[in-house]
Amino acid sequence: MSTLSFRLALIPAIAAAFVAGPFVSTAQAQDDKVYAISDVQAPPKLASSVVAARIIADSYPADLKSRGVGGMVELQFVVDAKGKVDPSSVEVVDATQTALGEAAKKVVTKLDFNPAKVNGSPVRVKVTLPIIYKP
Repeated sequence: MSTLSFRLALIPAIAAAFVAGPFVSTAQAQDDKVYAISDVQAPPKLASSVVAARIIADSYPADLKSRGVGGMVELQFVVDAKGKVDPSSVEVVDATQTALGEAAKKVVTKLDFNPAKVNGSPVRVKVTLPIIYKP
């Protein structure tokens, strides 16, 4: 079992882990609109928490892991209507270790989601995701 611990392991709590701040899209087309998590009826969910756990565990920088250095990273990004993370939207909001923030930022684009929905249609949504790296 991996020594990596993060909130994604709790499948029922995945939706609760996504917290969005106020965000207003400047795009004119409805398809380009980015919703706040509070404005969608169904939040995005990981397509596979098992795959996500493996991907995130593999991203743990070896030097930090070997020295027993863990920490927390909070990422903010847009999940598009196909359930993919928009790479240009990924930002580290907070990280206890810079190297962990950089590792998490690179790996989050590999995660797949079931997209958020408004009135039954998939939409783009801005989410915040906390990841805890634990030695």
